Amino acid sequence: MIPARSNFTFRVRAPRDLFAGLAVICIGLIIIIATRNLSGPFFSFGIPFVFRITITFDFINLIGRVLEVVGSGLATAAIFGVRSPRDFYGGLALVTLTVVAFWAGSDLPGQQGFAFGPGTAPRIFAGLLAVVGAGIALAGLFVDGPEIGGYAWRGPALVVGAILAFAVTIRPLGLVAASYLTFIVSILGSSEMRWVESLIAAAVMTAFCVALFVYLLQLPFQLWPWFI
Repeated sequence: MIPARSNFTFRVRAPRDLFAGLAVICIGLIIIIATRNLSGPFFSFGIPFVFRITITFDFINLIGRVLEVVGSGLATAAIFGVRSPRDFYGGLALVTLTVVAFWAGSDLPGQQGFAFGPGTAPRIFAGLLAVVGAGIALAGLFVDGPEIGGYAWRGPALVVGAILAFAVTIRPLGLVAASYLTFIVSILGSSEMRWVESLIAAAVMTAFCVALFVYLLQLPFQLWPWFI
């Protein structure tokens, strides 16, 4: 009796993309190894009394970690094929964002026993975002979905503007006003914004931030403007 042949054959769907992904992974690994035990400024540039930009070895190490995630995503897409590009690359972007989030909060102390530290909540949220992003990316590999369409700049631009506004206003205006302003600017990025619902939602989220960061985590945030 002749044994039946299996219909399964392993085939790389896009060899060029696979080699590109592996190359990105190698570059990221080289950067991580080269900067693993280094600290301090790598490059500094600025205009006296105006501004100064400093790039540290830690930031270069972060670039290597981001390249690892991106290269792994490209290689995975080349092997399995992408059935929903919007979901796959969107999920990959979320996973990449979690790498940046963990790096940004790496200096914050975490949970000590039953007491939450300043870095506990950011790490929890970043971990949940990583799980959600990985799930969305996996769905993009196996479930049919839409292609990547046109890119809308309004939403991302206003969200980034809201983050910058929070960084600028947190000290002079305090946590309450800065958080409320941040939520309002972020909501403006949606084409479905309704003013009444948005004002109420911003107030609820501001109250949540005050309760979480000031009363639960006991972080030394100034609540009100300096002149009050």
